[in-house]
Amino acid sequence: MTFWVEHTEKRVNTQYLEVGLSTDEVVELASAFRFYGYWRIDLDSGHFFVTEDVCRIFGLEPKNGPMNMVALTARIHPDDMPQLMETFERASGERLTYHNIYRIKADAQDYKYVRSVGKFRDKPGTSGEVVGITYEFFAERPGVTFFLDDQNLPKT
Repeated sequence: MTFWVEHTEKRVNTQYLEVGLSTDEVVELASAFRFYGYWRIDLDSGHFFVTEDVCRIFGLEPKNGPMNMVALTARIHPDDMPQLMETFERASGERLTYHNIYRIKADAQDYKYVRSVGKFRDKPGTSGEVVGITYEFFAERPGVTFFLDDQNLPKT
């Protein structure tokens, strides 16, 4: 499976407009039942900025400012690191959109699967940045339904 697509080939998905959803509602729905974190890597400095949900996904304490990359990469399964590094290098060098599915530590012995989707973004006067999302995969449980009431929805 190819882990990158040409950024110019990717269409802008506005299907949500056809059914009357707002962009806020799309984000609310996508993140209602899982951690859904956002991140940005400044290519000039190498700094990696993440939201609180990325920290939760990786089992790290949220903090202001750039993430500790040593702590973050230590949580990634060692067999998955070469593919992640290759994909990131290619995406940032060739200005591509990509995704990776990889394993991170769930606890001392077990790993869980997460998916990251990222893209190169121009930033005038710089080498640019790579921005994206990371979210957890749930174990498949056919026939299980989850509900949230209004009190449990994230506040904006």
